Amino acid sequence: MRIVSLLCAGLACLPLAAQEANLPVIRTTTREVLLDAVVRDKKERPIRNLKPEEVRVLEDGVLQKVQTFRFTDADADEQQPATAQPGATPGASTTAASNGPALNPLHNLNIVTIVFERMGPGSRLFAQTAATEFLANEFRSNTYGGVFSLDARLNALQPYTNNRDLLRQAITRATTGNYTEFRKDSENVLNNLAVEVSGSQGGITIAAAGGDPFQSAGAATQGAESPGMSSQGQMMLARLVWKQMEMFNYAAGWRSLDGLLSLVQAQAALPGRKTVLLLSEGLVVPWEVENVFQAIIGAANRANVSIYCVDVTGLSVKSPATANTDLLRTSARISQNQGMAAEGDAAVDMVHQGETVNMSLAANPQQAMANLAEGTGGFLIANTNDVAKPLHEVMEDVRAHYELSYVPTSQNYDGHFRKIEVQVKRPGAQVHTRAGYFALPLMAGEVMEPFEMAALDALNTKPQPSAFPYRTQAMPFRAAGSAVQYSLVFQMAMQNLSYREDKQTAKLRSHVSLLALVKDADGQVAAKVSRDLANDIPADKFEAFTRGDLTFAQPLLLSPGRYTLETAVVDRENGAASVKRTALLVADQPGIGLSELVPVRRVDPFDVPHDGGRNPTDPLHFAGGKVTPSLDEVYAAGTDIPLYMVVYPAQTGGAPRLAIEVLRDGKPVSSASPDLPPPDATGAIPFMSTISPAPGQYEIRVTARQGASTASRTIALRVQ
Repeated sequence: MRIVSLLCAGLACLPLAAQEANLPVIRTTTREVLLDAVVRDKKERPIRNLKPEEVRVLEDGVLQKVQTFRFTDADADEQQPATAQPGATPGASTTAASNGPALNPLHNLNIVTIVFERMGPGSRLFAQTAATEFLANEFRSNTYGGVFSLDARLNALQPYTNNRDLLRQAITRATTGNYTEFRKDSENVLNNLAVEVSGSQGGITIAAAGGDPFQSAGAATQGAESPGMSSQGQMMLARLVWKQMEMFNYAAGWRSLDGLLSLVQAQAALPGRKTVLLLSEGLVVPWEVENVFQAIIGAANRANVSIYCVDVTGLSVKSPATANTDLLRTSARISQNQGMAAEGDAAVDMVHQGETVNMSLAANPQQAMANLAEGTGGFLIANTNDVAKPLHEVMEDVRAHYELSYVPTSQNYDGHFRKIEVQVKRPGAQVHTRAGYFALPLMAGEVMEPFEMAALDALNTKPQPSAFPYRTQAMPFRAAGSAVQYSLVFQMAMQNLSYREDKQTAKLRSHVSLLALVKDADGQVAAKVSRDLANDIPADKFEAFTRGDLTFAQPLLLSPGRYTLETAVVDRENGAASVKRTALLVADQPGIGLSELVPVRRVDPFDVPHDGGRNPTDPLHFAGGKVTPSLDEVYAAGTDIPLYMVVYPAQTGGAPRLAIEVLRDGKPVSSASPDLPPPDATGAIPFMSTISPAPGQYEIRVTARQGASTASRTIALRVQ
């Protein structure tokens, strides 16, 4: 047994105030929910004279108190006399609940975004006619439109303007141009795409501002029935067609959804009624990225964006559910062939049976558009060649709608989806509004990421899923005033993941989403850590890659108290997930401080062009590089096991001292009292000690002393 001490000076730690400012902190506060609601009678005519007492708002079935109720009528705005009453808001017919807060003074501003998703030649003329028809529906002075295309990327063809001639020209380019032209137009537009909106009772001003919020892409395709499997040749062809369809649907669907999500998120800061008119042959939503589709609905609801979809294939004799039916038929044939084929003949296809069923559930591109529209308060226009009337209804919704606000009775922001329902006490009334929102606190002003939704679903699943093993640990470091700095670590074996093979690139892809929620004693989310990790592994390095572990660590601050740490890992390639829940006690460290004892897998040098260099808020970063922790429970005999720790001396008490004691099977076998270097400019002393133990059960105890103050940490290791 030997202990070798390595002194590692220079661990950078920010001053206390700077650390608290830069590390992510979640705060749960009372938040107002704003709703736009369109109400029509049984003849599809807008109802304009509802009273507050006729409307009920329910959240998860619980009645909410409406704070503000207002009917916004742009038609009235156009007819507003020049001599309006002092203090009156132009263009709004308002009925407010007692003591309710005033809504945004720019509530009567309408922002309309026309989006053309990639489509075939037969659909382009239909789309051009539909969009032109849309502009003809009384495009009023308070309405501003922009034109975009979704192809290999999201292209901005016309910034927001009230000039209908410019909008018509952009529509023509979108339906007759090519990708190269789109990209050139988009680069010009994006330089001045963001807008600054200002206004008062006297009017509204929209001015261009800098910014490039859109960076994404889109495309779409429809499903196709796989060939039969009555012969070996047909089976080989089926496999080829399957892989092509699977890869194309995944890539195309992901690009479309990612582009739409970027578009919706970029409108969050704009006031007024925001409408997206999506013209497409149909949305493909691969089952692997269903969470991104749900993220679009969630982001649209948070940003007050209503999405209306137009199926530009028009009236067709072929049912949009044909692809769905074909895939289900394929799945049935695979199941039937399981008992008929010789062993090995259909093994590859049988593996895909589950995926076939999953794909069939998302293979109706028209249904996806309907779900998107209905989930955001819009509606789908489909199976018709006459779009004039429904597009007129879209503009009616844009111009005339109710605005409501309420403060949720539930302040439990635990990540669950809250369903919103608006009920009207009038016979035959039909209400269109948003479906709900995810009750998750904001982190430094940022909303939930799309990939986090699948992990949230896993956390909310009963019984708790456990598809594969993984480890996680919250490691305490510096006590930072009223909070303690932690590093949250995930570790899992790469061999437990699924991989997607791309024969064209000779690579295999893994895709994992990680999420950790730290909940306080009341069940409120106090902190959130998440990451979406994807790796493309060359086929010739795959075997070595899968022998390793995936390790991820991120710092966070927690106030002293009792918490529950909920973690989830989702394998995005097959949808499998595992969840863990553990108790976490966060305690202050008066006097001298000592971090957790961290077994080290490796120390990597900083790659400034790639990772930006050392992160001063990360306690696992020090002058010598980046520490990758190991959460292994068993170590091989004869190998070095480095232990990383950080000592935080107190302001008084003299020089700190360190004592290390090693016990094997409960008996002391070695000890050391290494000298510590002086603290660095921030007062931190990083330290690394390495042991090379023989087989046995070990306990390593480290004690830091400074005057009468002491701090101790213990770690157990098994060596075999």
